Amino acid sequence: MYQTYIFDLYGTLIDIETDENCPRLWDAMMHHFRYKGMETTADELKRLVDEEVERQLSEERKKCEVPDFVMEEVLAEVASKLNGKPSKAWLEETVRWFRTVSMRHIALYDGVVEILESLRAKGKKVYLLSNGQKTFIEAELKRLGIYKLFHGIAISSEAKLSKPDPLFYQYLSRTYGADLSSAIMIGNDPRTDLEGARRIGIDACYLHTASSPDNMKVESKFQIWDGDLRQIPGWA
Repeated sequence: MYQTYIFDLYGTLIDIETDENCPRLWDAMMHHFRYKGMETTADELKRLVDEEVERQLSEERKKCEVPDFVMEEVLAEVASKLNGKPSKAWLEETVRWFRTVSMRHIALYDGVVEILESLRAKGKKVYLLSNGQKTFIEAELKRLGIYKLFHGIAISSEAKLSKPDPLFYQYLSRTYGADLSSAIMIGNDPRTDLEGARRIGIDACYLHTASSPDNMKVESKFQIWDGDLRQIPGWA
């Protein structure tokens, strides 16, 4: 059947809840910047970050349809506006710290390790195609014990491309040798996972979880509505 399995991450393999608009988060970020000598307020800092994210996305839209940004680069520009010159190590630490403070819950869905290991044992190629920041995605994959279960991990911030842009799938193929002609995409979001698969011309399996968008039309060859990842085609 399928020889290449491409998985989404959040809402598909990982159950996660974050709140990046929480006032507590931005109060903590404000103090973090102040400790480094950059005077600001929580509201100003959030505004500067939001504006810089949009500026960088606007620049990248000149090159592709659905771009992404690198959070370290955003924070570096914000720091410069606040007369700061943070090190690369400080920027990476701040991105991880931002993620930690905004986190409410994170865990693997049932069966994830079993399924990934079984697919590999059958000789299938297993890839991750995830929208998000490389700094915390890699840390979370390692923390949850699945980092080494993929033949390739493509992350939007590193590629400066996001699903559903077909260029992101081409990036996965070019960078890690993923054979898209034998591939299926497994994901929980019709807007990104299913649409991306449709546009690149591969089959998709929709997995409905608590993180899936509400009231959206689902069009895919396979559909799993009870969130049971063990029902994906061809793994058992």
